[in-house]
Amino acid sequence: MASYTTRYLAQGEHDQWDELVSQSPAYNIFDTTLWLDTLSSVLNCNIQILGVFNKGTLIGGVALEVVVKFRLKIANVPQISHFNSCHYVPRDTQYKERQSRYIQDIVMSITEKLQNDFHYVVIANHPEFKDIRGFLWKDWNQNVLYSYRAYLDKIDFTQLSSSKRGWIKKAQKKMIVTEEIKDITPVYGILERTYTRQGIKCPLTLDELSGICGRMGDNIVILAAKEQVSERYEAVIICFVDYKNSCVHDFFVGYEHESPGSGANALLRWEAMKYFKNRGFEYFDYGQAASPSKASFKGEFSTALVPFYRVSKSSLPFSIAWHLTKGRIVQVQ
Repeated sequence: MASYTTRYLAQGEHDQWDELVSQSPAYNIFDTTLWLDTLSSVLNCNIQILGVFNKGTLIGGVALEVVVKFRLKIANVPQISHFNSCHYVPRDTQYKERQSRYIQDIVMSITEKLQNDFHYVVIANHPEFKDIRGFLWKDWNQNVLYSYRAYLDKIDFTQLSSSKRGWIKKAQKKMIVTEEIKDITPVYGILERTYTRQGIKCPLTLDELSGICGRMGDNIVILAAKEQVSERYEAVIICFVDYKNSCVHDFFVGYEHESPGSGANALLRWEAMKYFKNRGFEYFDYGQAASPSKASFKGEFSTALVPFYRVSKSSLPFSIAWHLTKGRIVQVQ
């Protein structure tokens, strides 16, 4: 194993982190300081970035949200983030084995540092970060998760499920229209009620969500469906736009209780896909599905399953606390 050094980056070194992430095969907007600094500012998250250095040059690393519960140090996927992937600067070599060994040395450096510093660690790697052997060799747990992705150049109304086509046509007959809005305030109640129906609290307050939208600027697009006559909003989708990857992430979605019968939710999903296709984006990522019903809903929009790896490491004290609290000690993103 190469003799790399690891340490946490100071605030003044964040430009180096962004440069690293921009070169990484696993680049994604959730690991940029634009997003991480937004979480720190708006949600008061304690974000720490672990860097791997070779003779003073940053060559790899990972970003985590750090919390302390019951005196146990926990490093997790930052709040409301899809990923906190490991990153590395690709090595300039034609030999695949050298590149592979280089990546594993970076991963091993990360694992050793994190499992020494924390009682529990979770990393959700981007789909392009496929080689997780370094984690497995250190006895980390792995979970294969799936994201639902619609490739926008291939979307076709006829490829949607017959039920979704029916709901969309029903919404169009009811004169439900979609539009882009700039202010989250008129539709925030829809999000709240959507979460309430699921028996959970909306992850963000209106002030928090407004703060995030304000700081992220053009990286947030809000689309809403409303009745053309009454102008009453029926559904909303908040999209997280990653311009470098030419993709869009499903950030928050809400709809009124009666709107599934109106077809507003299905229409909004379809119109959102067309909206970003017309602007040249490659794919729309709907994220994970937490239940079979949600998986079925997302699958009806002609989506492809994209696997990615979440890895974790827990100490004995954390495992005891996990069982005593019935898993409530931490929420995995």
